[in-house]
Amino acid sequence: MSGDVSTRALLLYSPAGSGHRAAAHAVAHALRTLAPDAAIDVRDVLEFAPRWFRYDRAWAELQQRGGAAWEWFFDASDRRGAFGLDWLRLPLHRALFAALDRHLASARPTHVVATHYLPALAVARQRRAGLPTRALTVVTDHRVHQAWITPGVDGYCVADLASARALARREPGAPIAVTGIPIAPTAARPVVAVAGHVARVRVLALLGGVPTAAATAAIAALAPLARAGRAQLQVLTGDAPTLQAAARAALAGTDATVAARVDGLDAALDAVDVVVTKAGGLVVSECLARGRAMVLPFAAPGQERGNLEHALAVGAAVRPREVADTGAVIGELADEPGRLRRMSTLARMASRPDAALVVARRLLAGDAAHAEVPRAA
Repeated sequence: MSGDVSTRALLLYSPAGSGHRAAAHAVAHALRTLAPDAAIDVRDVLEFAPRWFRYDRAWAELQQRGGAAWEWFFDASDRRGAFGLDWLRLPLHRALFAALDRHLASARPTHVVATHYLPALAVARQRRAGLPTRALTVVTDHRVHQAWITPGVDGYCVADLASARALARREPGAPIAVTGIPIAPTAARPVVAVAGHVARVRVLALLGGVPTAAATAAIAALAPLARAGRAQLQVLTGDAPTLQAAARAALAGTDATVAARVDGLDAALDAVDVVVTKAGGLVVSECLARGRAMVLPFAAPGQERGNLEHALAVGAAVRPREVADTGAVIGELADEPGRLRRMSTLARMASRPDAALVVARRLLAGDAAHAEVPRAA
């Protein structure tokens, strides 16, 4: 499939967490492969909002300190008409993102992908007003909240069949496709096999975005494995200097490595046997694609519950009863012959590493790309 200069694709994401941005760039890469002559623009939705509207900072603060409040609000608002959700949010959204409406009307992209509901609301609004663009909303978790319902788009791309059924109940008749969550194309490379017997387990702890208390508890739980020589540990803290310093102190005297991040997560995943992480939609999808077992010790508020449930259901993850059990659980996985290899195989079987290409093909295919998802009662 090829494109030309008349194909103008706009990909819009929210910077709340890194997953929406990563998914947008993954689809953009796939579009450049399929339509090399197309004009492709990837934009942060907050570029079109007032400078004081720092949704990303509010989200980061909520993740650190407001998990219980978010959990309550997520469930309470996950139904049609809850708290007058649309009555309140639609006029507010129109006021906050008037610049995005103007950009869509003036740039007139031929194709639009929104990997978050904030830009999807504006795209749907302009589509209803007559903007002649092909528009898809990509849901980046294994759970669909009522907020993602944006009548006016041409269709939805979701992570799995359970999410498709849930969305179909919320918006009967909407075109829905099970594509998986778009991740970087490098995730589709052949998997590096995990050994059947692991004498010294290699552990990658991804602690970016994890509340500080929980991340610190996880490091304390992993440290005995590193000190006993039973684990080779790599800890990535994200932009959290205090946590990084605490990790270095807790792991002093071991061969553990601590850093903010690495260039190329796929290579880091390939170099380990098991990953300790929170259940973000993108990181779970990346671990599945690279065939890596997951230990998911952290509370999964709101939409992340779906990612946790999916990883557990396919047999690619375990969840310690408490964060303090993380090290013991990893030791048990490593001690059981073939356990990590079996989890690795199940992870890869459940993965959709070509999700970005599937989304891009559906976007470019137009009306021929409608859904085959059975409607839920």
